[in-house]
Amino acid sequence: MKITIVSWGTFGDIVPYIALSLGLQRAGHTVQLATDDEHQEFVNRNGVNFVSISSNVETIENLKPFEYPKPSIHNTFRSVIAQSRVLEERKHIVLSECWRICQDTDAIIFGEGAHPVYEIIEKLDIPSYAAFAQPHQPTRAFPVPYMPCRFDFGETYNWLSYPLFDQLCWQFFRQTLNEWRQKNLNLPALPTWAGIMRRIHHRQLPCLYSYSPSVLPKPSDWPDWVHVTGYWFLDRPADWQAPSDLVDFLKAGAPPIYISNNLNKDLVTKEVVLEVLALTKQRIIVQRLDDDTELPDEMFNIKQWIPHEWLFPQVATIVHHGGSGTTMSSLRAGIPTITIPSLGDQFFWGSRVAKLGLGPLPILRKQFSTKKLANAILAAISDQKMQDRAVAMGKRIQVEKGVIQAVEAFHAHLPSHQYHQSVYIA
Repeated sequence: MKITIVSWGTFGDIVPYIALSLGLQRAGHTVQLATDDEHQEFVNRNGVNFVSISSNVETIENLKPFEYPKPSIHNTFRSVIAQSRVLEERKHIVLSECWRICQDTDAIIFGEGAHPVYEIIEKLDIPSYAAFAQPHQPTRAFPVPYMPCRFDFGETYNWLSYPLFDQLCWQFFRQTLNEWRQKNLNLPALPTWAGIMRRIHHRQLPCLYSYSPSVLPKPSDWPDWVHVTGYWFLDRPADWQAPSDLVDFLKAGAPPIYISNNLNKDLVTKEVVLEVLALTKQRIIVQRLDDDTELPDEMFNIKQWIPHEWLFPQVATIVHHGGSGTTMSSLRAGIPTITIPSLGDQFFWGSRVAKLGLGPLPILRKQFSTKKLANAILAAISDQKMQDRAVAMGKRIQVEKGVIQAVEAFHAHLPSHQYHQSVYIA
């Protein structure tokens, strides 16, 4: 059968959907992945059919680039406002393109951020799935990742955080989506309290969560049409070759510290990294440092894409922003991870890592200092119990088959005639 997957976001956001696409293709399906133009080369290189969400639209060049809210604290309102502004600016492109993309397909899977696709699902009434990297189903076990989560506010707060966040999003998106529903889909406008996750829950739309149950187990109060499958890892291409200068650096001494510069460019400056080097006396690999002139021999600046599965097992600890993609790669590598969250779900995953004893407490941006970062690094590389827990977690994640579990869940919710047809094709 023909499956359309729609998702957009950063490079790290898209990688799991490429892995899922490949798994569905191995099961005999035809898959197209609709996402941002900037990911076209990488999607195609991995053998997945790329579809642009902005093709044949002249006004795309006039759109303002997406700007994240200035990261400082875990501010749910600012994040939602920023996302709603992007949808408002691009609604004539994104919504119409999503409608075009979802034609002539047998099933739809929509990812994080691609919630407008749910309106199309209602219109087309074909097998459809939500596929998220963060939990969105109400539970008493933990709060929705986009709400404050540093402290345990109890089961009532956890449960209420989900409808609260769902309604917050819906109020910002409601006018735009209702206008589009009426004008383009010939569907009635939805009322004030018709949040997207509320409608998904009412419809019992199958949900596939691409994180490890070893990291965040499926709560007992979730229904059986919600699946925590395990991480969706994309292994490196068979013909990929590591840069020789990076190989030489890794061989030249003890395993270095890896510091990601993703979304933290104002923090991870050359001066900061040099000071961390002086305080920790540890070799350092930095991702995309803007100024790499006259770096000491103990530092290496990565300017190109390097597969995490190859690099991370060769470093001592990882410092990053706490996004779900880098978190899953660091945990699979079996080494301690240090997070400096900036926005969104990063606070949730950073707190989860610390709660499991797989890394120090997250370093909040408003409390950031070079000394705090250096102390966290020294703690991570000297705490044997933390390292043992990280190794044990890595082994559990490495044997999980997240993509296979997701494909099986996909088949389990297909109408019987379509399931048998897909098995016959395979």
